[in-house]
Amino acid sequence: MSKKTILILLIVSLAFNLAFFGTYLMHRVIPHPGLQGPIHGRPKLPVQCRENFRKSRKDIGEKHRDYFVARRQFILSLLEKDLNEEQVLKRLENAIEKQTIKEREIGLSFIKLRKEMTAEEARMFFHQDLKAKENLREPRRGGRK
Repeated sequence: MSKKTILILLIVSLAFNLAFFGTYLMHRVIPHPGLQGPIHGRPKLPVQCRENFRKSRKDIGEKHRDYFVARRQFILSLLEKDLNEEQVLKRLENAIEKQTIKEREIGLSFIKLRKEMTAEEARMFFHQDLKAKENLREPRRGGRK
């Protein structure tokens, strides 16, 4: 191989290596400003509240799985060849009951969480959460409403 070909291969290899390490640095080492938006999670909880909230999230997760299974059974019953309306209504009621239990658990965990916070911490946490939820509901420009 000629010197010119080796030099070109060296430069191309160096460019690929720089691109790889640059991408790694951008995504792993340097914090990305777009990941702090409202879509990417709740605001930070005060330190004293975090452990209890983790425990209540496990309970809520179990309730959510129960609801998801009941909802899936309801939808599967709608897909059956012969529609048994009595069975479909029973599965619908079961799904609604599971969802109600899940929502009640979420509300009670928020009340418990609020009792552990100061008024200022609660204002910051719940206000930021509310803003994040409202931003998700706003229609996007150029998209479907």
